Order: sequence, then C-alpha cells, then structure tokens
Amino acid sequence: MAMVLPLLAFLTFGLLDFGRAYYFQVSVTNAAREGARVSILNIYTGPQTPNCSSANSYATCPVQTDANIVNAVYNELTYSGITPNSVSICPPHDSSMSTAGCPDGSNRIDKWVSGDTSQQNYYVTVNVKYDFQLFTPLMQQLVGNPIHMSVSVQMRTNY
Repeated sequence: MAMVLPLLAFLTFGLLDFGRAYYFQVSVTNAAREGARVSILNIYTGPQTPNCSSANSYATCPVQTDANIVNAVYNELTYSGITPNSVSICPPHDSSMSTAGCPDGSNRIDKWVSGDTSQQNYYVTVNVKYDFQLFTPLMQQLVGNPIHMSVSVQMRTNY
C-alpha cells in the first residue's frame, strides 16, 4: 500500500488537472469561436471607421466594431469563471494569410472603406490567450505553471 498509494494519488491528481485543462481549453475555444461568429455577422472593417455617411442607417451600413467582438468573447466566458489575458482581432483579409499573424497592407480587405464591391467574402481571425493554473504541486513542477493557452479562430463571411 505504501508503494502504490503515491502512484495512485499522482495519477488521480494528474487526471484532475488534465480534465480541468481540457475544460478551460474548450471554453476558451468556444469563446474565440463566438467572437469570430459575431465578427462575420455584420460588416467588419477592423479598427478603422468605414466610409459610411451618418445619414446611412444600420440597414445600409451594418458595421461590426472591435468592442462588440471582444464583448462576445467575454460574454461566452461569463459563467465559466475564466478571464482571458488578451483578445485580439485580425482585420479582414483574403485567403493568402495564415492564422499565425495579422494581415499587412498587401492582403487586407478594405471593401467598405474603399467601396470595392468585388470582394464580397473575406476572413476575420479572433485570437484569445489565457494562462491556466495547475492545482497539483508535482504537476506544476513537471510541466510548469502557468500553462499558456492560445486559441485562434478564423471565419469567412458569406455576403
């Protein structure tokens, strides 16, 4: 019993930490997915102001803001008790961009700023970062504490 009990305790607490980490990863992924979904529901031009006159109503100039997207991420995490370290939004871009970074001037889509209606579909990427804290001291020493979680979700509009 003296030889097996420490091993069983290590396995039990390791599984507990693994289960918590999996729950947090799924929650953060769902929050990033919700932020990306909100970003493609309406026209999103990035952090700049679109070329819509003040006379236009929401029906003719439906613009999604960064604040709405960030709020959607936080609202999705409301009941999980998770507060992300950062939420970043890559502005609209074409399919040449990988999910590793945000677009530069060469592949950024400025459809609603420039008035180019030929680019009907574009991609928006939402990045959410979170630091997960382990419970078990031995697991903290083995894998490090905190564990940095980073999720990127990219969605394409369908206008």
